[in-house]
Amino acid sequence: MEAPALPASLAVVPSGPGSGRIDQRAALLYAAWAGIAALAQGAGTVPLPAGAALVLGLGCALTLGLFLGLARLPVEQPSAALLATAQSLMGIVWSTLFAWYTAGSPAGAVLSVGMYLSASALAVPAASLPALGILTCGAALLSAAAPLLHQGLLLQSGASTAWAPLLPLLLPSLVLSVLLAAIYLAARTLTSAREQLQARNAELQAGIEQITRRAERDQLTNSYNRHSILELVAREKSRADRGGGDLCVCLLDIDHFKNMNDQYGHQTGDRILAAFARRVRGALRTMDTVNTAGLPMGLPATLVEDHSEPRTAGRSAFGRVGGEEFIVLLPETSLRGALRCAERIRQAVVRRPFDGLHHVTVSIGIAEYLPGETVSSLIGRADEALYAAKHAGRNQVHCATPDGGRSAIVMRTFMKSTGP
Repeated sequence: MEAPALPASLAVVPSGPGSGRIDQRAALLYAAWAGIAALAQGAGTVPLPAGAALVLGLGCALTLGLFLGLARLPVEQPSAALLATAQSLMGIVWSTLFAWYTAGSPAGAVLSVGMYLSASALAVPAASLPALGILTCGAALLSAAAPLLHQGLLLQSGASTAWAPLLPLLLPSLVLSVLLAAIYLAARTLTSAREQLQARNAELQAGIEQITRRAERDQLTNSYNRHSILELVAREKSRADRGGGDLCVCLLDIDHFKNMNDQYGHQTGDRILAAFARRVRGALRTMDTVNTAGLPMGLPATLVEDHSEPRTAGRSAFGRVGGEEFIVLLPETSLRGALRCAERIRQAVVRRPFDGLHHVTVSIGIAEYLPGETVSSLIGRADEALYAAKHAGRNQVHCATPDGGRSAIVMRTFMKSTGP
């Protein structure tokens, strides 16, 4: 006997984590109620009018088919909350119809209470709290309205001459109301606990991100530390290998920094390092688009033959590799763009004294990534260019040659060093 198996409409739930377990629970409840109803009718405890079993069984089957078909349509699926609410609502509708057909049967009232509870409880995991409140209130009202309306029709048709006592008539509905209220309060408590857990998880995630940022940062200069910046270089190298884009690195070294440390003390040296990092970051921020424009005259022929369109640079990164030496990583940046960026950094450093007293200059070595070379080779060529800039008199920008040989000067000094 499948007629009263109202939870059938709840057997389809939106796909997602745990949806298979929910399907199994709904199917088990469906089978359990169908078996209980069949046993009750077979024992004569819950008699059904002629045709009622067909109506209930056909209706539940059509409802089940509707949700099954909806879940398999190649269209955007409704939200999990909307589907859970709709499925629960259809379960309540068929529970009400069963209560109507079995009105006057105490055993039928008991079965109706169980079916209402099943239909409402299956909406708890996915439906929103306001929707669950509406469903539970609707189920309680319909469970009371069905026997009252049935009794009124009996009086109107003359099949009954007097109202049945209200308390026995409404007692199942009162019990159901208490149980539904308990379900709603439990769901409300779970929702509150879930929201608190989500808030704590968000705080924990924010704390983890903050710790991660601190772990990858050099605290003095607020730039990437050596490990993090080298990881970024390796990551951008892999990206360049996959996509064939440009990639340049610039090695920066503060000129005569050891002398300043010895002369003015380590505290002054730390302040100069922090101020130097701020100026470099400021210069990088002004480079919204690093391209091949704005280069000085006198470049080697190999660098001026490129007539390609200017290209926008990727997101630059700035890190400290140790002492007074830093790296600027320039993804999606051609050699021309890297030269322009390096000269902008050099000018930003020498533009005015640090702390109003200390004249600081910087030497910069640039290397453009060659397909297939290692990170060590790339940084090594930039280091050779930096060494050449130091050897040539400091406060200069030099570029590494592709073969790693003697560096070529590609950016002459625009401002003479005024430091020691």
